[in-house]
Formats: sequence, structure tokens, C-alpha cells
Amino acid sequence: MFNPEEIIFAVTTACNLHCPHCFVNREPFNLKASDAINFLKSVYDSQNSSIEKVGFSGGEPFLRQDFLCEVIKAAIDMDFMFDRIMTNGDWWKTKEDLRATLQKVYDAGYDGKIGVSYDNFHAQSEERIATFIQTVWEIFGSDAVEIQSVTEGCHTDSTFLRKVQQESVSQMTSPDFALAKSNQCGNKLSSLASRLNLTYEENISPSGLGIASLSDDEHFLPAYIQTESFQANDPRAWHDKEWFKDQHCAEMGQILFVHATGDIAPCCGFANENKALYIGKITDSFDTVLKNASQSKMIKICYEEGLSKQIKLLKEQGKLPEGKTADVCTFCDLVCKNQE
Repeated sequence: MFNPEEIIFAVTTACNLHCPHCFVNREPFNLKASDAINFLKSVYDSQNSSIEKVGFSGGEPFLRQDFLCEVIKAAIDMDFMFDRIMTNGDWWKTKEDLRATLQKVYDAGYDGKIGVSYDNFHAQSEERIATFIQTVWEIFGSDAVEIQSVTEGCHTDSTFLRKVQQESVSQMTSPDFALAKSNQCGNKLSSLASRLNLTYEENISPSGLGIASLSDDEHFLPAYIQTESFQANDPRAWHDKEWFKDQHCAEMGQILFVHATGDIAPCCGFANENKALYIGKITDSFDTVLKNASQSKMIKICYEEGLSKQIKLLKEQGKLPEGKTADVCTFCDLVCKNQE
């Protein structure tokens, strides 16, 4: 059942990077800090709330340090804890600008993690990311940073690789491509570890999924590695060997994700850009959002029935693409588009 435990505010759609794998709406939208604080108050006052944590995303949230500081202070006053601020770590102009902004967020009372998206898609300078991490350590502490990396789509299915060869799509020229792609994040992270004088260890599968650690006696920097997701209308999404494992959105759900438009979705997966998943606005009360969720067809499908039941239904309706996807968000995106 849907029972949110965290709120993530997507502070803004603005971002200094333009990553090719990003699905965020790039129209100019910014949340108002006053709206976010009022919504937190309605959560705090509700007898139905299980929400304990607050997190921040974007766009690039550090472009709105004013929002961050105001909402952080208010969240502390209401006894909320913090999860993470997701950033590209590359938004700052000078080291002085970087330090001043991070110090303001720290002084506001933020004590959660700083999550850095770092991979080939974001294409940041290794030197600048190292500077960002070191500055965060100096201000927030030696275990304050986490890395999230995305590898380009990896398929070990030789049938798919042959198909790509025949169609001359991208630069996939042999089955070795999948293994090479699975190592791309490892190589990038290993190089970053060397620059930071840290020891590097990894456990990354051939499909590109895994975890790595960059550490020494004082610092511990985990890196969580996942494979690229594709929208439902992208042919690359449907070449997996097996269907996704239906977990009733336990991994991506149990969250209220507040978009920069003010629209609220029930998860942080990329499919949350679909209107079929919207369950309210930031100007609504928390109880109203919960009531909307209880009446939502997509909430019922995702959290109660399970998305896997839609496979047969879409196939019978002739709306299921040929092939399979192991990505539950891709399949959710398909179901949402067929609901709208």
C-alpha cells in the first residue's frame, strides 16, 4: 500500500548541465519556499503522516540556495530529518562561491548526505568534482558525500547486439561492447579515487549494476552504479532477457516527489513526469494529497495490484511493444501513457 515516508522537493528545473539521459522538464519552473514550508506544516499537523525525512533534487538545487536554507530551517523546527541533496557538483563558478554556498546550507542546519551525480552523461571535470567533494568534507564531515553514477545502456543479449550492428545504431560493434560499457563508471570512479588519494574497490556486474567504495582511514565515499533507463517509446528499452521483478514500487515509491511545477507524484522514478501519476499540488494539504492517492488508478496499479499484471492486459489490447524490459520505471512509463 502507498504510505509515503519522505518528501523530495525538486527545487527548480534550472540546471547548468544538459545531460542526454535526463528526463526532467526543462521549462523554467521554481518552487516557492513559502509553499514548501506550508506543505511541510500540513504534513507535520496531519494525524495520517508517516513522513520523517526531507530531501532536495532538481534541476540543480544549489542554484536555489535561498530555497534550501529557508526550507531546511523550517524542517528542523518541525523535527524532520534529512535524506540527501542531489547535485551535479559542478554548479559553482569559483572556489569562494562554492565554499560560501555550502557554508550557508550547513549553517541553516542541514546534516543529511550530499549526493553527487557523476558519470559520462554529466561529463564534469574530474578536478572540479574532486574540489567539490573535498569542500563538502571540510564543511559537512568526512562521510557526507555519496556518488550516483549511470552507465550507458548495457545489453549482454547477443541477439540485440547483432540487431544493433545490422541497423548501424551508435558504435556497438561487438558483444564486448556491453562489458566495456559496464566498466566505464568503474574507470571514471577509480581515476577520481586516485585524485582524492583514496583506495578504490568495486563490485560491478557485467550489466553495469553495482557499488564501489572510495576510502581511506578518514573518508568513506560510496558510489552506487545503475544502468541507463529508457522511456517507453525508446526501442532500446525492450531488449532485456527477462521482465522486471514487481516489488509494488517499494524501491522508487513511498515518497512524495514535489516537482518544480508544484505537481506531486508518488515516487522518484523518471515515470513520475507523467500526469497519470500526479496526486495533487504543493498548495493542497497533505491529507488532500493522501485522499487523491487513495482514488488514483495508477496508485492502485503500482502499489496494490502490481505493474506486472498490466503486461497481459496491454498485450491483449495490442499496446505492448515487442520484447521485454527489466526496468519497472520504463514499464510504468508505458502504463501511464496508456492511462492519459
